[in-house]
Amino acid sequence: MSASRERKKRQEFLASGGVDKKAVQDAQRKAAERKSTILYSVIGVLFVAVTVALLVYNSGIIERKTNAVTIDGVSYNAEDVAFYYYESLNSFYTNVVSQLGSSGLSYVGLNPGLPLSEQKAFNSTEEDAQTWDEYFKEQAVETLRFVTAATAAAKEEGFTLSAEDTAALEESIQGVKDAATANGTSYGNYLDSMYGGYLAKGHMPKSTFESNLKDYTLATAFASYHNESLTYTEEQVREVYNTVPSSYDSVAYRLVSVDGAPEEQKDADGNAIEATDEEKAAAMSAAEETAKAILDAYNAGADLESEAKKYDNVTYTKVDKGANGTLAYINWCFEEGRKAGDATMMDSDSTSTWYVVVFDRRYLDETKTVDVRHVLITKDNLTDTIPEGTSDEEIDKLVKAKAEELLASWDGTEEGFAQLARDNSQDSNAQQGGIYTGVYQGRMVETFNDWIFDSARKPGDNDIVKTDYGYHLMYYVADNQPQWYMNAEASLRTEDYTAWYDALIENVGEAALNDKGMGYVGQ
Repeated sequence: MSASRERKKRQEFLASGGVDKKAVQDAQRKAAERKSTILYSVIGVLFVAVTVALLVYNSGIIERKTNAVTIDGVSYNAEDVAFYYYESLNSFYTNVVSQLGSSGLSYVGLNPGLPLSEQKAFNSTEEDAQTWDEYFKEQAVETLRFVTAATAAAKEEGFTLSAEDTAALEESIQGVKDAATANGTSYGNYLDSMYGGYLAKGHMPKSTFESNLKDYTLATAFASYHNESLTYTEEQVREVYNTVPSSYDSVAYRLVSVDGAPEEQKDADGNAIEATDEEKAAAMSAAEETAKAILDAYNAGADLESEAKKYDNVTYTKVDKGANGTLAYINWCFEEGRKAGDATMMDSDSTSTWYVVVFDRRYLDETKTVDVRHVLITKDNLTDTIPEGTSDEEIDKLVKAKAEELLASWDGTEEGFAQLARDNSQDSNAQQGGIYTGVYQGRMVETFNDWIFDSARKPGDNDIVKTDYGYHLMYYVADNQPQWYMNAEASLRTEDYTAWYDALIENVGEAALNDKGMGYVGQ
């Protein structure tokens, strides 16, 4: 990845706040704090009581069971907060790496090798300094507010976990147990290793882990239930579109990119030599001249693509569907009054490029999206050990045979297919029955995409499709609304869900922190 693309990804990540709260994956919450009192009335049991107290102290139970936060009358101890602390931290790590790559943590200024309490968070200033430790404590407490509010609301409405949610919960717990076994340790020791660095005395009881996981599963399932219950009429969706059509329209345009970076130079040892500011300016000036020459030729009637091919440092691209966003040349296409054939040129210092862009049309794309289920089968589905030295071709045959075997075992119903996905799919949406909704043209890899967008495709169609990922058992569910419609509907849903969520959180009020208990959490 080029440095400019890395910078752009970092800027987009930071601009979004750095953390996707909905990406918080497994677990959260605990029952009310348990308190115990050692009673004694005679001097004869004093020695025993002191001995027990010392053992309790050394085990860290006093620190771990100390109240850390109270929310709407519900008390959470240091163990609970440490659980959320770790989950927030783990989610953040995953989010950063997925968006910015393996070097993402350095971009946001987080060094896993140093205590989090000694590092300033990326959004801190000198006037309002916040450490990473404080940041993750804050995230943990906010998640606890959500869990407290959502579980209370779920109980009031009589909402309980579905069989599918319960199965997913049990699978998550079993997954941790399996990870412990794979690492040659016990379930309890594995939990300690995950949470130990963020909790006094480093012990995370299994009961705390599982109760938090169950309550967080209930809270998120209830929130999903509410979100899915929000429905809108076509009139409401059209009204959203009419309010800001540029947010949903598409544009077709042609783009010429002129590379304005200096030619790479190397020293006698083959090492790259950094270009001087003068050399960079000269290269951009030359690119500007090339862009102007191409634009002038186009305005004089020449073919844009043919003109672009005359230069080695020029790339021509024809875009049939572009969405409004942050790129200057696309924003130009969306300007009011733009007419077919309009052309301009502009530069981009961040990418050392000059552009020539020609506007073709702006339109509302009514192309349908589709709903599809699939079961991804890979060599991980093979139950027999693959002998060392087995060729890739032979492994491919075994995987294909497995896919054919599973499809042959299918009962022919959509629910039966969904269960096949839950039991066998290697894709991340296995527990959702392998469902993908609102898939638009070009979203999936080529062979997958070509199958679902075949003009003859109809509900119930099924087949096996091969991609670079493995073999996919396919089940076509139905046509869906155009992408613009789904985006507009999502805007309505987001607005209403956010209002519901804010009211839910406001209902439990602010969290009351206990500095002593919070002091036992973190790093």
